[in-house]
Amino acid sequence: MMDGMAIQMGSRSARMERAYDRMGAAYGSSVAVERYTAAGVYDKLGMLVLLALGTGAVGYAVDSTGLLMLGLFAGLGLALVGIFRPTAARVVAPLYALAEGLCLGSITALYATGSHGVAPLAIVFTGAVFLAALVVFRSGLVKVTPRFVSMTLIAGFGFLVVLMAGLLGLFPGLSSQSGLLVVGVIGVVIGVMYLFIDFNAVAIGEQRQLPVEAEWYGALILMMSLVFVYLNVLRIIASRRR
Repeated sequence: MMDGMAIQMGSRSARMERAYDRMGAAYGSSVAVERYTAAGVYDKLGMLVLLALGTGAVGYAVDSTGLLMLGLFAGLGLALVGIFRPTAARVVAPLYALAEGLCLGSITALYATGSHGVAPLAIVFTGAVFLAALVVFRSGLVKVTPRFVSMTLIAGFGFLVVLMAGLLGLFPGLSSQSGLLVVGVIGVVIGVMYLFIDFNAVAIGEQRQLPVEAEWYGALILMMSLVFVYLNVLRIIASRRR
């Protein structure tokens, strides 16, 4: 599936190499097991998206702050477990999708107050961003190097700091129409950068012939990036509906 991609083995740092070595060791290396494929990862991602859409519909219909907080904190906890215990991803990933669905559905309902069509537009927009990013990555136009990863992490951390400062009232303009648009666009760009890193991780997992169970971990990290993109797509749509 990924034969056409230029995966630059020499461009990865020793730290990244050790990370993949640890993941391979966590899942074992028996030649008898079924092997990881990129197609399998994207199939599992599709399952996670369907789960999130199901609970998202519930969160949207109920429009409860309680469900929003439940989904938010459950999703955060499950994400941390999945990141630090890759072998648990088979169980954690579906639970994460269900929790995030509740949270995102409730948040979408808040953005949709007094407006119509926000949810389907945000879903379609997010799907389009994902597919466009995948096409660009598979074309070889983007090379995920250690420097690219570092820049993405720094940008993501800075973005989070700005959002936290906005919640504390240090940047009151962030909630304005133009503020939502700017933050949303920057957030989508950072989300796409995370997707590039995830696509690269999926390609490397296939190259290293990890066991098939590792596909759930690949689907989990992709789902996390999709959630990030969706939230920022909502900001963009909200800025145009005000």
